[in-house]
Amino acid sequence: MAIVTACTMDCGDACSLLVDAEKKTVRGNPAHPFTKGFCCKKGGRYFERLEAEDRIVAPLIRKDGVLREASWDEAMTLAAARLDAARKTPESILHVHGHGYRGVLAQASGVLFGRLGASTTRGAVCDETGIVASERDFGVLHHNDPEDILNADRIVNWGRDMTRCSVHQLALVHKARKQGVEVLTISPGGDGTPEFSDVNVAVRPGTDRFLAAAVLKLYLEAGDLNPWVLNRTANWPALRGLIDGLRFADLCAACEVPPADVEMLFDWYADTGRVATVIGWGLQRYLYGGENVRFINALAMISGNVGISGGGAYFNISSGRNLGPWDHLAKGGRKPRNRREFWIGDLASEIRRADPPVEFIWVDGHNVVNQVPDCLAVAESFVRPFVVVVDGVMNDTAMRADVVLPPAFMFEREDVLGSFVHNCVNHCAPAVAPPGLCRPDFDIVSDLGQRLAAPVLLPAAETCIRESLKKMNISRDELLDKGFVKVGYPYVAFENMRFGHPDGLYCFPEELHPEPQRDPDFPLQLLTLVNGDYLHSQIPAVDQRGVPVVHISKGNPAWPVLDPAGDVYLVTPLGAMEVRVETIDDLHPRAVAIRRGGWMKYGHVANVVIEPRQTDMGGGVAYYSQPCRLENR
Repeated sequence: MAIVTACTMDCGDACSLLVDAEKKTVRGNPAHPFTKGFCCKKGGRYFERLEAEDRIVAPLIRKDGVLREASWDEAMTLAAARLDAARKTPESILHVHGHGYRGVLAQASGVLFGRLGASTTRGAVCDETGIVASERDFGVLHHNDPEDILNADRIVNWGRDMTRCSVHQLALVHKARKQGVEVLTISPGGDGTPEFSDVNVAVRPGTDRFLAAAVLKLYLEAGDLNPWVLNRTANWPALRGLIDGLRFADLCAACEVPPADVEMLFDWYADTGRVATVIGWGLQRYLYGGENVRFINALAMISGNVGISGGGAYFNISSGRNLGPWDHLAKGGRKPRNRREFWIGDLASEIRRADPPVEFIWVDGHNVVNQVPDCLAVAESFVRPFVVVVDGVMNDTAMRADVVLPPAFMFEREDVLGSFVHNCVNHCAPAVAPPGLCRPDFDIVSDLGQRLAAPVLLPAAETCIRESLKKMNISRDELLDKGFVKVGYPYVAFENMRFGHPDGLYCFPEELHPEPQRDPDFPLQLLTLVNGDYLHSQIPAVDQRGVPVVHISKGNPAWPVLDPAGDVYLVTPLGAMEVRVETIDDLHPRAVAIRRGGWMKYGHVANVVIEPRQTDMGGGVAYYSQPCRLENR
């Protein structure tokens, strides 16, 4: 019998799922208004992860440099004792939490360590830069209902590879195309976008802001601007002055897009009809990623495609906006304030220079050693402190732990979560029993809080869920009965041009920063693109055999001088890693593409050679601005 549950992985589609424990099958819930009966292959084969032979199913304690199995009581007693010792100096405790597991109950560790006054991380390895950019423009994080894209006359997909990261949005685009809607995609290439695009425009990686500015320049030259739109903005003169001072030819040269293609893009926006703009989640992973998003939003606004059905700029919504907090129900400790923060993008340096030093690290929902830049240095920074890792596989972070605590995985624990794409709140019901001694994260954290000398007591899981549902008056009974509840938000975002800023007006960007000059020693650009087969680093060892593959085009200046049959190395100022080179036709000639998520211990993670660089806003990590070269040795 299939149980209605949900995916809690870090994906905006946030699928409602039907899981049959006997048949070991996972399929999309046909009753869900967004999932509509299908799911991606990552979720569809999740039983492979649940039943993996190398899964950790009992607590592990490091003794004489070796991890050995232990009981929960022994492991938790040790963790609590070391945490109590560090608690004398709360800043010496570092909590690192990621979105490998999302939901209402997934917030438990943040609540506990907040009450302890522990140090935490700031910034994000993913979309915070684009979120801050959108909030600066619109005043609030919102976009049209995903289904409204079917009302568009044209779709501009600005950099989102939906074949690998958003299959339900891709289904909507396919449906729109069947209705006669044309799709234009802008990207550096090398992705799956030609599958669903009528036109593809290649852009130099990270320079999308110049392409958008070039189209805005054509709007100014055409003089066909809607006064109503301009009156709903706070600073149009500033943007106009900025664009007036730029030359069209220079903007085209900066993004390496031919003027004819820029004029074609202008025609797509300027012609009659409604244009929906989908903004990729990789656009913010550059030094000026925030500007990239802001100038694309500005183009959607100036073209009159904001606040209307069939238009809109789709970046993100907040996955937690339909769910309320429950942290105020915890007892003990103190309410979090003035906590020390470490920038996640340069975690090794932050830990190394910390004063007082870090004595205790708790990591959950995040293979952080693997996922952040300069990860060899991060691994080294984990040597001195006492490290507890909540994880079910011996990944690069768990290998550095003094205590490993095995959690129940998705389908083995209850939770409630929202989406950063659609407005449904989903119930993740337990569908199978966790193996061995695995326990839900919430139970692990609650147990830890109770064992402290001065306890921090969390409410019952059921209480947390009920409290969270109060924000939008979501019926617990309806949620359990259907497996989801759709929350009522306006179908069209910013209708009547009312925005989230206090003055109700839209706010344009007022700066356009130049792209850094190419380093002649490292003339190429490394793009660590999303993996279509696995989520982030949830990759089994069997798929990390051999040397990792990078893709370049035959137009890449490295291709004529490389011997692909020999040993090839990807080199940056930080170091080198061995790779295998394959060619792909439509990739930008200066780009080197590698799929993200590989592990350091298998030699498959590019983060060992990626330098810590911070984006222009939101504390993001500029992974895609890494200069590199390819060479034989």
